[in-house]
Amino acid sequence: MKSALITGIAGFAGSHLVDFLLASNINVFGLYHPDHSVLNLEHVKDRISLMPVDLQNPKQVSQAVKKTKPDYVFHLAAASSPAQSFINPAQTLENNLLSQINLLEALVSIKSKAKILIIGSAEEYGIVEDEQTPANEQTPLGSVSPYAVSKVAQDFLGYQYFVHYGLSVVRVRPFNHIGPRQSTDFVVPAFANQIANIEKMGSGKILVGNLNSYRDFTDVRDVVRAYLLVLDLGVPGEVYNIGSGKLTKIGDVLKILKSLSPAKIEIVVEKSRIVQTEVKSIICDFSKLTKATGWKPKIPLKTTLFDTINYERKKLT
Repeated sequence: MKSALITGIAGFAGSHLVDFLLASNINVFGLYHPDHSVLNLEHVKDRISLMPVDLQNPKQVSQAVKKTKPDYVFHLAAASSPAQSFINPAQTLENNLLSQINLLEALVSIKSKAKILIIGSAEEYGIVEDEQTPANEQTPLGSVSPYAVSKVAQDFLGYQYFVHYGLSVVRVRPFNHIGPRQSTDFVVPAFANQIANIEKMGSGKILVGNLNSYRDFTDVRDVVRAYLLVLDLGVPGEVYNIGSGKLTKIGDVLKILKSLSPAKIEIVVEKSRIVQTEVKSIICDFSKLTKATGWKPKIPLKTTLFDTINYERKKLT
């Protein structure tokens, strides 16, 4: 039975990756920050091995890697909000870079043969010109947030450890992934959470930012399926985009969520929720991933939104 080590296991994508790996008969070890909640793992905590580890503490990371000696490593832990990264850019960069360096150094120290996944982001591409869309892995990088800069650095750090140390590193650049358990710091669960609260009163106002921007949305459960496939079938040292290949207007996401609710909802645009440097539109070319693994997204957007709003409703019961 193969084993996997997941950093950031208690996060949004991490918890869904656990579900998928367990269903694939893979033993799961998970690292989570001692100060963070593991509520996302309540449904599986008796089936996995959890370790509180500060990834910025190299000794703790080294001990965890030596103890687990995994076949797979999924490095999901990171500060993940572009908007928050503008508030404290130094902390975002320090957290995302040092955590990964400590993990990779620990793997080098035991001469690990694990298949290692480094998570980048579509934010690395920044503002893509019309003639360069859809964005493929050769599209020039043009980061416009401290978060995106940190992801570029993580991306290339992974490549550097592949070249210099021979670690079996595969890199991915996921586009926006959504679904149940995502933090309400992000737009889709923020909408769903507000609507769920409005439903308790029967009517109310939903506060929104820019509804005219577009995103390439993929269900998180499709994304974590790609994570395992790309480690098994992808080429070490390579980078792969993960996305739907479809642009969806933020305003249309809100319309679908509203259609799933019986409540009377008034939309109010709040200027403070509009990020001036946000990426307006970028579409994913995931053909390289499909060619390597056969992966394609399966879960329709409406299903994802239905599951997301139901999750937010259950949180209020």
